[in-house]
Amino acid sequence: MKLLIGDKAGLDRAIDSKRDPETSIVLRYMNVFQFGETAEEDSEYKKWLQRTSIREGARIFPFLVYKGVEIFILDETSLMHTKTLKSVDGCITIARCKLRDLEKVVFESGGNTGTALTQYGIRAGLETFMLVPEGNLSLLNSRIFEPDKAHLLSVAEPGLVKEAARLLGKLNGLKQIPETTWRYEASMFRGSFILEHLLKKEKFDWLAQTISAAFGPIGIYRVLQGFEIEIGQLPRFLGVQQELNAPLFTAWKKGKTDTGPATMNSTNKLLAKVMYDCHPQTYGTFEEFRNILSAVGGGMITVNHQEFYGVLEATYDGKNILDLLKEHGIEITVRGGEVVEKTGLISLAGTLKEIDSGKIAKGNKVLCCLTSGISEADGMAKPERRISSLDDLTDTVSKIR
Repeated sequence: MKLLIGDKAGLDRAIDSKRDPETSIVLRYMNVFQFGETAEEDSEYKKWLQRTSIREGARIFPFLVYKGVEIFILDETSLMHTKTLKSVDGCITIARCKLRDLEKVVFESGGNTGTALTQYGIRAGLETFMLVPEGNLSLLNSRIFEPDKAHLLSVAEPGLVKEAARLLGKLNGLKQIPETTWRYEASMFRGSFILEHLLKKEKFDWLAQTISAAFGPIGIYRVLQGFEIEIGQLPRFLGVQQELNAPLFTAWKKGKTDTGPATMNSTNKLLAKVMYDCHPQTYGTFEEFRNILSAVGGGMITVNHQEFYGVLEATYDGKNILDLLKEHGIEITVRGGEVVEKTGLISLAGTLKEIDSGKIAKGNKVLCCLTSGISEADGMAKPERRISSLDDLTDTVSKIR
């Protein structure tokens, strides 16, 4: 994937002005890039993007002034087909699969990525096999797995999910998706949307996002870094992780590429169950991410349960966070008094924490990525198979065949 533009005029020419970003940032910005080595491959892939796209919308709006800091929201939940930014990954990944004539694919997920890959994959005619930690079944919508080609398998221990998906694919001849480069591609579309806003509307001092393996900031800054002169100064990046599962934060603090995986027997104690990966360094993203933080002067922070719920309980201009978001058309899903999908809100909690500490100074503008929050989960998804150990996969293979 190659960025074809180098200035604002080039961006203006490449943007498909007929495509509103609130409908699809994929279709609006796909001509900003060249995909593949040849014009033929580029053209064919873009045809598939148009076919696989459903809705991958995003918008930016001013949200709150807190202690003199202007907070803007990058809404990547309310206008996305699957209600998370992973709709972009679903569109990109399934287009790649169709370009390769794949028919059956396997993937592991905490919930959001797998939901998107299943929905986009089934719509495109693929047969999908999703492996998810058993404790995360409550985050899923059972209707997504009603089609005969949509298979759901649960794994008893979250630490086994990645290896189980890899082994299932190997034993059964299934392509494991998405490839790492496809994840970067999805984030570069997000970067194009942010770039257009920076060049034509507000400049931001900070960009904040909840992260796991850091595909998001890497893809975004791969786009932004070519426009530093026109933008003026790139926004500093604040990466936010949940305190109970913060491997990238730990690696960054220690300055080590590989600090080894943490132990996790259950996702139940995590703030965000979907972010269960204890060892995202296996994707090889750490060095580039660390270089980005160094280049733009950014950093990382963690948020614990007390800090997260403190933000939800506090009032800002007489209203709480959920009410303020609702005024902007974002009704965060709450079930039994509990926010169902917390990932996006963690970045907002981290932003407020950094403002309180003074690290984000009065007079700054922050763009906070709300990557999720609206959930369509009914908590009734039932897996076809339960994998209690990797030995179970031999029997699972025979069932699939």
